[in-house]
Amino acid sequence: GPGGPLSPADARRRMKFLSAVVVLLVLVPVGKLAHLQLVGAERLVTDGRDQRTKKVVLPGYRGAIVDRNGADLAVSLPRRTVAANMKVLRLQRGRDRDEFATRLASVLGLEVDDVVRRLSDAANDDQWVLLGNNVEPDAVDAAKEMLASDATRAWLRAVPASERVQVPARRGQAVQPMDDLTNLLDVQETTVRSHPAGESALRVIGKLSADGTAGPRAGIERLYDRQLSGTDGLRTFERGTKGETIAGSERLVAPARSGADVQLTLDRTLQFQVERILARGAQNGMARRGVAVVGRPSTGELLAVASVQRDEETKEMRLSDSPVAFDSTYQAGSVFKLITIAAATQAGLVHTDTAFSVPWRIQVADRVFQDHHQHATEQMTTKDILARSSNVGTIKIAQLLGEDRLHQALTDFGFGRRTEVGSPAESSGLLPPVSEWYPSDLAASAIGTHVSGTPIQIWSAYNVIANEGRYVAPRLVDATVGADGRRTPLPARPTRQVISPEAAAEVSTALAAVVEEGTGKEWSMPGYPVAAKTGTSRMPSPKRVDKKDGYRWADGMYHYVTTFAGFFPVDNPQVSITVLLEDVPPGSSGATTAGPVFSDLAHLAIRELAIAPTQAVAAPAPAPGTGRAVAAGPVRAAPAVAGAVGATERQAAARRPKGAPSAPRTSSSSTSRSAVGGAGNGAGTTAATGGSTSSTAGSATIGGSRTTTGAAGPTSTRPRTDGAG
Repeated sequence: GPGGPLSPADARRRMKFLSAVVVLLVLVPVGKLAHLQLVGAERLVTDGRDQRTKKVVLPGYRGAIVDRNGADLAVSLPRRTVAANMKVLRLQRGRDRDEFATRLASVLGLEVDDVVRRLSDAANDDQWVLLGNNVEPDAVDAAKEMLASDATRAWLRAVPASERVQVPARRGQAVQPMDDLTNLLDVQETTVRSHPAGESALRVIGKLSADGTAGPRAGIERLYDRQLSGTDGLRTFERGTKGETIAGSERLVAPARSGADVQLTLDRTLQFQVERILARGAQNGMARRGVAVVGRPSTGELLAVASVQRDEETKEMRLSDSPVAFDSTYQAGSVFKLITIAAATQAGLVHTDTAFSVPWRIQVADRVFQDHHQHATEQMTTKDILARSSNVGTIKIAQLLGEDRLHQALTDFGFGRRTEVGSPAESSGLLPPVSEWYPSDLAASAIGTHVSGTPIQIWSAYNVIANEGRYVAPRLVDATVGADGRRTPLPARPTRQVISPEAAAEVSTALAAVVEEGTGKEWSMPGYPVAAKTGTSRMPSPKRVDKKDGYRWADGMYHYVTTFAGFFPVDNPQVSITVLLEDVPPGSSGATTAGPVFSDLAHLAIRELAIAPTQAVAAPAPAPGTGRAVAAGPVRAAPAVAGAVGATERQAAARRPKGAPSAPRTSSSSTSRSAVGGAGNGAGTTAATGGSTSSTAGSATIGGSRTTTGAAGPTSTRPRTDGAG
């Protein structure tokens, strides 16, 4: 009963229960041990190995971006990220740690104060301390040699025990010896994006972000990111108890693979010189920004795409913050008259000698349009209208053409949609549908004050005439080159016939008259007939401040954009050039501001591209007193202007007060294949240098765009513009 002695049966049951518990307690660890040995041993070994195994990512090199001649524009260079193993470097804060940090930093090429601070701030129980990123591989090798040198070992032995971190006793040692720093550094491979041409062409190429990615506006880097990107590899090795690498444990799991190179149509030397000349011309023209596009019309290849802007602090010209040629649009004025004349010629409505009675002003609906200079009503041929840039004459031709055909012509010439150049920053411009045109918009569109286009679109439109009426899309990328060296050219874009070759020839004749006898006659080149058009137009105010006049800015003034666009030689077009200067002073014109830049760029192209003349020039007058004249003949492929002053310098001289000294001349870039001669050799702001830059940090995107189409929406009373050539 309760409290009494157990019966024999109860005692046996209790004994059996206790025995079972004891057996169970014995079998559980035995079974666990057996399971670990027989079943989980391999997994435990793997887990242990993983704990001491370090995985190192081997970066796949990003492909290079090169110019048409293979010169590097953007290239990835090997670099190292370096950290210190604080279990190996057991120095207290104080004199010896600072001395060692100074020695190590000087070898690695790092800032001494930064390395001293990082090591001094490290806690005694920190295992790793980052010393620096993007360290040169040669510097890392030199640091390892220094750490393994006898001099370093001798220095370590001389460090008193009081300067060392106390390590828990092991085998009776109070302090473990510290006489070997060969495993001090932990090194990881990385890359840095470098630009051997410095800032030159960087707005077209684009920059990578600090983490190595291409932002949405990073130019070619973004557009060809998939082809450029390499494939990372993997290497592993095992570490000991102090973080040291165990000899013989390294294993290559997967090799790294480099990305493909991208070859552009740009010419690095030409690009640099175009930027330099443009900066000089924009400075002399007192512009806020400037754009220049140089290329081959027959193929659409862009040889140089440059843009500069005035620095708000220094007031000097520098390379622009954005790829202006692609992302900014302009009501560029009279250069659009090309499309009006071409469309009317194609329709059979006019020919170069078709005559019109042209007054100096005309009213269309609620607006009055006028020519740049007042003149009596006179007879002008189509060629005269284009050569003298008559607004009224062009509007009369547009009225014969009609809204639908003019709109279609603007579309066919490439306005209102992005070109096929593929720049991520590219704008489509502004070409409103005909259904939204006001009664006066036919006249405004005819003279370029209603439609907006990018400099690349304008350049491509003029190429239609150079290419006998065919539209050839602009090209910026020529080919990709794989890591195996295999070159894959990009397929040619399909062309389209916009106007007939006969119509193009007539328009070309009229454009040649612009330079021979019209608004651009100052910039003719003996031996190299030029077909071009000047343009001057008021810029819409970015903020509507005048209800009746969308072109009047907040300062109460009109601001102007000037353009000079064309190609040469007329009878065998080799080069086409478009120059646009934004926000120039009142009284400026395409001929006086953009013209000098066009002229210097044309001479530069003749020299750099070895363009032969196509016409003979008249013999010069005999030298006084000699009675002899030089025989007439073709001019040289490189015009005899090497010692002459460039057009942009003459422009600057004209603006200097009489007797004022000229600015000192600057030497040509060391990257140039030859002297530029007359192509802007005068003094000027150097827009770019030949030095290398690296994009290891900073914004990945190119600066925000600014469009100049911004007059607030249409009103019933449209502003009057001069649209002068």
